[in-house]
Amino acid sequence: MRFNLNHLSNREQILTAGLILLIFCISVIFAISWFNNQNKILEKENQNIISRLNYIESIPISVTSNRNFYSNNISILVNSTSKDKNIQIDRTQPLNEDSMMVWVNEVNFIDLFNWMVSMGEQGGQIEKINIRKSKKDKVNAQISILLKTN
Repeated sequence: MRFNLNHLSNREQILTAGLILLIFCISVIFAISWFNNQNKILEKENQNIISRLNYIESIPISVTSNRNFYSNNISILVNSTSKDKNIQIDRTQPLNEDSMMVWVNEVNFIDLFNWMVSMGEQGGQIEKINIRKSKKDKVNAQISILLKTN
């Protein structure tokens, strides 16, 4: 059975056309609203990326000059930065001349994070990391560290 608009009275035809127009307008409004929200989300992501890039550009040259100090020995980098951040290393295992595996137990996550940032600033690169929660606010970690080459 087909719908035939000619069988309806003038009043019903006007109401049907008005209903179709109303549904179309509501659909357009919702589509515009959705696109606007997506645009705002993308703008926030763009601002975050720009602020991160600005931060990276603002890192002083002195930080990059520290990398030359550790350029020959990964163990010096790991040991000196762990002492600076009061990180107790349980075990280390050299993987090759430019990388090593480090085990750290019962450390505060924030201290571990700050230590990894410090190593990154001084020429280390985290290749792999495995973190497990051990106690209320402590974690255990296995970290594979690579010495960056300039």
